[in-house]
Amino acid sequence: MKTYSSTYLLLPIIFLLSASLSFAASSEAPQKAKEFHIKALFLYNFANFVEWPEDAFSDKSTNLKMCLYGSVPFGGFLDTVDGTRIKDRHLKIIRTSDIEDIKPGCHILFVGTDQLGLIQQLFLNINHLYVLSIGNVDGFAETGGVVNILRTRDSQKFEINLSKAIENGLLIDSDLLNLARIINTKSAN
Repeated sequence: MKTYSSTYLLLPIIFLLSASLSFAASSEAPQKAKEFHIKALFLYNFANFVEWPEDAFSDKSTNLKMCLYGSVPFGGFLDTVDGTRIKDRHLKIIRTSDIEDIKPGCHILFVGTDQLGLIQQLFLNINHLYVLSIGNVDGFAETGGVVNILRTRDSQKFEINLSKAIENGLLIDSDLLNLARIINTKSAN
């Protein structure tokens, strides 16, 4: 079992505090702000509990790239952790609506709701080997995504398509798997 230093345990708290301060000036309703906070925190923590093989990086200094594709209203929260250290790499946040910006490769790919109509085409045209794809709509994990963040009546939960994660070459920490609803789908190939 892995042990995490106090730095790893403090990062989510620091993240929440800094994001709270930057978001306080916004005109968003408090409930919406809380929801955005939680989604951003999910993405940040997913980066801490997933392992990518060395082949996923061109060299030891390559950043862990988190791409936010399309409209991602909570992207500002993640900007506050751009450049932070995740294990032995630095996190690089890339926010874009241009598919060309993500074609060179992402380790984590969050797909905004405005791009979901193109999701099947996206999955066909981008090599998803070593990619942790994340969405937040019903059916995302069943249609080729790895993680889906779901809003229930009173909380946010997530599901993991474990067979897709394995197919993509990702190792997900058992602590994270214990918190998720597990889905296993077979590849269409």
